[in-house]
Amino acid sequence: MKNKQNGFTLLELMVTVAIVGIIASIAIWNSSDMLEENRAENFLLELKRNISYARAQAASTDEIVIVCPAPNTVTSSSSSLTCQSEWASTNTVILFIDTDNDGSYKSANDSLLRVMSETPSSDRIKFSGNNSLRFNTSGRITTSLAGSASFTGFVYCPNNDNENNKALNVSVSGTAFYLGDTTEKCD
Repeated sequence: MKNKQNGFTLLELMVTVAIVGIIASIAIWNSSDMLEENRAENFLLELKRNISYARAQAASTDEIVIVCPAPNTVTSSSSSLTCQSEWASTNTVILFIDTDNDGSYKSANDSLLRVMSETPSSDRIKFSGNNSLRFNTSGRITTSLAGSASFTGFVYCPNNDNENNKALNVSVSGTAFYLGDTTEKCD
């Protein structure tokens, strides 16, 4: 009787490893784009929720509510914060009730409502309007929302490469609409 050996030949094993390697490299390559898209989408959806919250707070409390970029060093114990002039130069977004109507947060008079989590330093945010969103007591935006005829709002550019940009449109009534993919750039 012949003793038969069962197993794989070296050639079969090498072909299998090569196929697994090709599939793994495709999966890793596609996942980096997917992660960029998810990061942009998550930030803009969180910003949309915060804009809706700011609008609701302004209308329900009859107070001025401001959404603006702030330095990265924002903590709950910050005594004062000045809104930055550029959205692209900051990684933190704050919402506060502006009791004294001066456009900056001071803990003695104003109430800090929310602080959004920081974005990666390689990502950029562009806003086509003024440096802040100011909601009046009716929930409408009273700051300039300058932009093109087709777009007024935020663009999030992951890794600042303008490949997976996402957009959020903001209307004068204070309503935010997530638009998704966009050709707008952060430059």
